[in-house]
Amino acid sequence: MDAVFARNPQLVDEMAQLLHARAFAAGRLALPLPEPPEFFLVAHTGLTDAGWVSQYPPGQTVLLALGLWLHAEWLVNPLLGGVSVALVFLFGRGLYDSRTAVAAAFLYAASAWALFMSATYMNHVGATAYALAAWALVWAGPHPGRWRLLLAGFFLAACAATRPLDAIAAAFPLGVWLVGARRLPAAGWMALGTLPIAVSWGYVNAQLYGSPFTLGYIALYGPEHGLGFHVDPWGLPFTPLTALSNMVAAVRRLHIYAYEWPIPALLPLALWAAIGRPRMRGDLALGVGLLAIPCLYFFYWHSGFYPGPRLYFLAAPLIAVGTARAWWWAWDGARGASPRLVRWDVAVIVASALVLLWGWIGLLPKRWDVYREGLRSLKYHPERELKAAGVGEALVIVPESWGSRTIVRLWGLGVPPGLVERAFRRLDTCDLYRFTLAAEAGPWDGNAAAARLEAALAAHTEPPPRLTTWPDPSVRLRLGSTPPAECQIELQRDLAGFTLFGYLAWRNPLALDSGIVFARDLYERNSRLFARYPGWEIWRYAPPEGDPNGRPVLTRVGPGLATAP
Repeated sequence: MDAVFARNPQLVDEMAQLLHARAFAAGRLALPLPEPPEFFLVAHTGLTDAGWVSQYPPGQTVLLALGLWLHAEWLVNPLLGGVSVALVFLFGRGLYDSRTAVAAAFLYAASAWALFMSATYMNHVGATAYALAAWALVWAGPHPGRWRLLLAGFFLAACAATRPLDAIAAAFPLGVWLVGARRLPAAGWMALGTLPIAVSWGYVNAQLYGSPFTLGYIALYGPEHGLGFHVDPWGLPFTPLTALSNMVAAVRRLHIYAYEWPIPALLPLALWAAIGRPRMRGDLALGVGLLAIPCLYFFYWHSGFYPGPRLYFLAAPLIAVGTARAWWWAWDGARGASPRLVRWDVAVIVASALVLLWGWIGLLPKRWDVYREGLRSLKYHPERELKAAGVGEALVIVPESWGSRTIVRLWGLGVPPGLVERAFRRLDTCDLYRFTLAAEAGPWDGNAAAARLEAALAAHTEPPPRLTTWPDPSVRLRLGSTPPAECQIELQRDLAGFTLFGYLAWRNPLALDSGIVFARDLYERNSRLFARYPGWEIWRYAPPEGDPNGRPVLTRVGPGLATAP
């Protein structure tokens, strides 16, 4: 994590969960409301009656909070990744035998996908560890007793409270065991084991979002965030054709990113699935579990990638076990074949070694470099630089792109995040910015601003083109139009350079009232922010003047109510 990602979150999902984990680590369910909100809010978070919250279920957030409490949040997922290797062994031994389990554990430990994902803060790692614990408790032994069944239910519920759809997929291998072992009454014990997590999760949902059955995704982005074919939260149609395209892209990425092999990662598993014999009950559990994941996510509108087809990460341990089964099947078949001109058992060993070594020596280092060098602006630590300079208390303003500044100002007005996102993706950015100025001058409350924004969206059917060559390629402007002066100012600010704020937001103190406080630079609106921090040192973290693409640097603006550039 340190060598590749510099212990920093790289994706908004990680940033939001780390931010919410700050509250959990302090013994709170939500962060205090930030004031003024537009200077501090980040994507996938929102304001409710309980306070400032993220959209994510609490399963991973609790683990990150424990890491924060121990000052080792960056170790949470690496440790979960290591535990998962042991759980893959136990699960593989229960499905098959010890030799398959050893090979599966080796393959999972050698998986580039598992390695890089375990170096992030993503909740896929926690959900997969929870699911593996449930599988291992049930499958690692012929006759699991009540306590093991209770714990299996507990960990399955923990998976649900981390990634709900993953938990549904994880339940399928358990269902195969219940039916195949004729232990249907054991389902009652597993159901009983889910209760502590289910009750706790329901309580958290009720406190944060108003109902035990309301997920943060729905609370912040509306029912469009749910499963099925509909208009998604960004205002785009999600159709069966889109779903099929997402699935094909995910499987193609699995072939590449699972192991970084010179052959498709699923090729050994596919060959065994097609022609391998004999069949066992473990094969059925493995196959059902593997198929459940793409089938369920077929109905989910989003197609996530980082650092691999992340929505399918629960498949990683199943692929490892299945690939181990395929290698041993090939080995057993090769040993029984007549040597003639080739020792087939030796050929299998040599081919396997070549694939592994080629991947680890020839391909994995290149992927390592891509991740290490990519998103460089997210790898820096201005908080360390300030502490090294002896600065113990300061306000640091961070400029972002025009699009980001417009979005957060609408959030600050109380416009729902889902509506803001749809508007940003469909309206001319200058029109949306001028709408924001009018709403702030109005002043309109959140409901009034939302109603007028809905009307503006209804009046525009075709979105203007994006400026793909602009520093912020999400900006949209009508062809042939000349933006008015207020928009020209914002465009010039983009050309002067900007960086990202979200990856720094989670490092802020809980109450935003001491130490190093990072805030978004909103230029002429900064006086509202500075009024909260009278007498504080004010720094700006931005690309150097004249070098908009350069590494961001810290520049002291001044004390008190100084005006930022």
